[in-house]
Formats: sequence, structure tokens, C-alpha cells
Amino acid sequence: MDAQERTDQLFRMLQYLKKAKALIPEVPGVPQGEFLMLYRIHHCCKEEENSGASLPGVRVSELSARMGMSMPAVSQMLKSLQKKGLVTRTAATDDRRVVYVTLTPVGAEVFSQAIDRFLFQISTVANRFGEEKIQQISRLLADLSDVVEHVKIEATENFQSFPEEKDRQA
Repeated sequence: MDAQERTDQLFRMLQYLKKAKALIPEVPGVPQGEFLMLYRIHHCCKEEENSGASLPGVRVSELSARMGMSMPAVSQMLKSLQKKGLVTRTAATDDRRVVYVTLTPVGAEVFSQAIDRFLFQISTVANRFGEEKIQQISRLLADLSDVVEHVKIEATENFQSFPEEKDRQA
């Protein structure tokens, strides 16, 4: 397979992934990315609850790590969700830099209404696709994600400034 064929095949794969995104429920006024954030908040809070932790929610830094998003991107999304009355953000009493997030009652209701349909669709796809294929594609997509992340970092390092700026700095 030559470089052009590999590029075409990767492009088709990205299109397939875009189709899979259609499984994420459409919630009026809540973009899919925000719904996924609600899901992650709910899931993290349940994990903490099950572990016996008595934290007032999930840390913003934990959401950033689990979602694979930068802190500013997470903060921006949380700001939008907070304006809609779906989440609350609370600063830790012992360290104001630490912020915890929880779903509001309205946020929990919006999440609850959409999650059943979402889980049904995901479990149906998972059952039809099969465990072995899910494990394979999970590994491959994790590898792809790592490569993409490295390429982005390399591109940023290689193209930090335009040639004119480099000339002015010299």
C-alpha cells in the first residue's frame, strides 16, 4: 500500500468514526460534547460515591484527564453547562485552586432522560460487534490517538513561528 492509499484509508476510517458519533443522543440545547461531559461527571461522581469518598464532586483536573481535553477547554465547556443550569462548580475550602463539579438536579434529569437511549444503542452495537473486535479497535484507536497527539506536538514545535518572525529574531 502506497502513501496515498494509506492516507485515503485513514480518511475513510475517520468518516466511519464520524458516523459512530451519531449514537450520542441529541439533547435540545446540549451539544454532543457537552452531553459527553455530563456523562463523565455522572460516571466520576458515581465512582467516588462507590469508593466511599466524600468529595463534593469531581475535580476539573480529573475531567480534563479523563476526557483528554485541556483544562481551558474543560473550563469553557463547564461554563456553558453552568449557564444552562446543568452543573455547579464549587471551590475546595482548603485550596481555592481546586474546583469540584457536580450535576444539578436539572442536569441529572436531562442526563437521565438521554442516557437510557444512549446505553441501549451502545450495548446493541457492542453486542453485534463483539468483544474481540471491540478490544481490537480500542487498542488501535488508542494507538492512533497517541500518534495523532505526537504529530500535533511535533507540528507545533516545527512551526512555532512563521519564517518572517524567525528572520526578525536572528
